[in-house]
Amino acid sequence: MILASSGLFLIAIIILMKDYKTESTKFMAAICFLAGLGTFAVVCEGPIKDYLVTQGASQETFKLITYISALMSNIAHYIGPYFMLLYGLSYANIVRKNKKTIYIIMFIPSIICFIYFPIVSNYLKTPNELELYFKLLSVWCVPYILSGAIFIVYSYLKEKSYSTKKYKLINASIVAPFFVYCALANFLLRSFGTDQTWRIYPIVFFIQFTGFIYFAYKYGIFGVRLKFHKYMFVFEDVVQLVSDSVLVLDVKLNIIEVNKAFIRNFTTEDKEYKNFYDIMNCSKLIEDKKNLINIINESKANNVVKIIEIIIKNKSEEKYFEVQTNPIINNQEYFGIVLLFKDITLYKKNLELFKQNQFEIIEKERLLSLNQLIGGIAHNLKTPLLSSSGGIQIIKKNTTKIYEYIQAEYTDFEYITKLMSEVNDWQNRISEYLIYMSDVITTVKGQVKEFEQIDEDTFSIKELIYKIKLFMSYEFKKYHCTLVEKIDISNDEVIKGSINSLLQVFNILLTNAIEASEKNKERTITLGTYKKNKEIIFYVKNLGKEIPTKVQKNIFNKMVTTKGNKGTGLGLYISKSIITGRFNGEIYFETNDMETTFFIKIPLIKEG
Repeated sequence: MILASSGLFLIAIIILMKDYKTESTKFMAAICFLAGLGTFAVVCEGPIKDYLVTQGASQETFKLITYISALMSNIAHYIGPYFMLLYGLSYANIVRKNKKTIYIIMFIPSIICFIYFPIVSNYLKTPNELELYFKLLSVWCVPYILSGAIFIVYSYLKEKSYSTKKYKLINASIVAPFFVYCALANFLLRSFGTDQTWRIYPIVFFIQFTGFIYFAYKYGIFGVRLKFHKYMFVFEDVVQLVSDSVLVLDVKLNIIEVNKAFIRNFTTEDKEYKNFYDIMNCSKLIEDKKNLINIINESKANNVVKIIEIIIKNKSEEKYFEVQTNPIINNQEYFGIVLLFKDITLYKKNLELFKQNQFEIIEKERLLSLNQLIGGIAHNLKTPLLSSSGGIQIIKKNTTKIYEYIQAEYTDFEYITKLMSEVNDWQNRISEYLIYMSDVITTVKGQVKEFEQIDEDTFSIKELIYKIKLFMSYEFKKYHCTLVEKIDISNDEVIKGSINSLLQVFNILLTNAIEASEKNKERTITLGTYKKNKEIIFYVKNLGKEIPTKVQKNIFNKMVTTKGNKGTGLGLYISKSIITGRFNGEIYFETNDMETTFFIKIPLIKEG
């Protein structure tokens, strides 16, 4: 009895030392202390009194020991059931508001017992008095104790987390039976005259709570959280409060813990999951299962953190997650792994926005620099061109005078007439060339128009086709290519945006088409356009070889070219940036062994 009492007091102290902040833990420590107090009351009535008899103690000493024993017994009987009820309520988290008021009201029966019942040892009561005494106590003590046991079982039944449920089962299997035994043996049976069952009560109590401490040490029972150094209990309820999704697995990939964020973000069914494969097959991660298995195995084999990115596609949006594996190692022993799923969707969107803004800044700077360069070239070329045009007029005027003079002085002027006719013919040709060169320079200069003015421009299909032919006529003559037009749309259709920006794209596409055309075939380039729904589709088709498969996947990226050392890999990248960024359109291609076609899709201006 002395060992049982001492053990219960020691358990109470250990519990408070290990986790004195948790409410249910404090109540359990109080139960252990009161049980130890009740057990020590039995010790006072037995071994201590026997020892005092051998020592020849006085009658007053026996009376004092009897009174102390009765007081300790009454405290254990009157307050013990109260704390058993509070432990069940706190463990199951039943009372959330006005706790102090409710707890005070529940303490009223204990106070009435202290007032109503005199402090008299049970050994001094007659059988009838003892039976009546326990009947009165059973009125409230038995419901209190059994309610505490019911709340503990309820806490286990309502739990959905597999790992938490497992540990609550251990707790319920130890504490609830003890509560039931206490209610029956210590109160209910004694109220019907069965007064011997309590004698094994200290032994049962000691066995129950010894088991309780063992499981708390081994597994970490919820409510009484003993966290010894040898097995630091890593799977705590704190993961439920983490905003990122957490999945904790043991060595065999059984689920130790899964938090609410993971259930909310990934699972499709509200049920209990036991292992990794079970939860993967019923989640949005089923397509990433293989990749997750690979990083788990790599992390386990090398004891290192591994990170991958996954995409979860919903009906309305895509979510990006960074998955990080954290192996759980203690004393070089592998216990399991923690998978942390961090939502990086916002980071991805911000990064994409940053890249887009960076590209626009670079493009703007490029255009401004090019504007200065082309502006200077245009100025330097147009001045002598205009001067040449004026000089041609003077030559024509003077040539006419010379011709008239020769005609008047000489009768044989057939040869002179032939020469003068040839001079006049070349004068007309040179004038046409100068006009053409001036138009080309104006077109080139327009391509570097100020960035801010681009979005307000509009132009027609007719204007665009004319400038394309004007700008590319020299290239087609140089490479002996034929341009075939297939304009299946009204020339009056209007497009919003910079005509010179779109002209730059067609310059790139047509130049690529010319260079891709094979010499042994008919070098025909087709430029076509048609209307589909509320969009205009342009296309440039050549009869060259198929674009290599490796190049197709990244053809619109920087530094990707089919021209080898002759290409920069920027043409199609710039083209895509212009079409998507300035026209809100789309550029794509089709290629095979016979021909390659690039398509440009641009929305029409809304009417009204």
